[in-house]
Amino acid sequence: MVVDDVELVPLVDALGVLGPLAELYPDVPPAEWRRYREQYPQLFAAESWRLSCTCYLLRAGGRTVIVDTGVGPPGLWDWEPEWEGGLPRELQRHGISPADVDAVLLTHVHVDHVGWNTDATGEPVFPRAWYLLHADALAAAGERADRPHIPRCVLGIADRLETLAGDAEIAPSVTVVELPGHDAGHLGVRIGTGALLIADAAGHPALLDRPDAAFFSDLDHERAVATRRRLLDDLVDRPVLAVCGHYPDGGVGYVVSRGGHVVWQAA
Repeated sequence: MVVDDVELVPLVDALGVLGPLAELYPDVPPAEWRRYREQYPQLFAAESWRLSCTCYLLRAGGRTVIVDTGVGPPGLWDWEPEWEGGLPRELQRHGISPADVDAVLLTHVHVDHVGWNTDATGEPVFPRAWYLLHADALAAAGERADRPHIPRCVLGIADRLETLAGDAEIAPSVTVVELPGHDAGHLGVRIGTGALLIADAAGHPALLDRPDAAFFSDLDHERAVATRRRLLDDLVDRPVLAVCGHYPDGGVGYVVSRGGHVVWQAA
């Protein structure tokens, strides 16, 4: 897919069950999930969230950028995977060598977004790339050194990390945006005028319909809600693709109003 001269390619790294919806979204009534189950059947495993983890390849102006690196080598994350380890295969399928990648943008430092920064031995997967993240995300990583993925996937490549903030252009027509609330230094990516990669600002499409709902993994609920509301102003019924690595079918689609609700639909 091409968006304003930027090539956008979803690269699915893993699929599995994260946990019970009642625990992850404690103030969404059980009856409400019936509607979302009909709209997004791929995201459900009984009463749990069936989660896809998709990374994105962006190519523009001769630069090749990867946004997020998925779950990483099998066994790094404590979840119930159906399968893992897809990113290397996906890169190969699209004819991309890790050495072709100029930059890796990390939207935040949760395990399912940084896993393939390094391989199982701790060696950087992308040998030429700078790894880019917000300074607050790097500081958060330093405070979370007890989490197994942080020493290997973030602190272990400190010499390759470079910090940046909102409005930084990382390739022609590819600009970083700050989407605070979900985690420290949480970033998204604006792709030309035609797409917005929202990372985990609304990790389940139900949060587009219920932006005030609490999500277990949001670091700052109030800021996350404010961010979701701003996103809805930018996305609902507008010709702008909403890109999220946890949505179905590669996570590229439009946000539309339908029957008094807000719905994400694959492009």
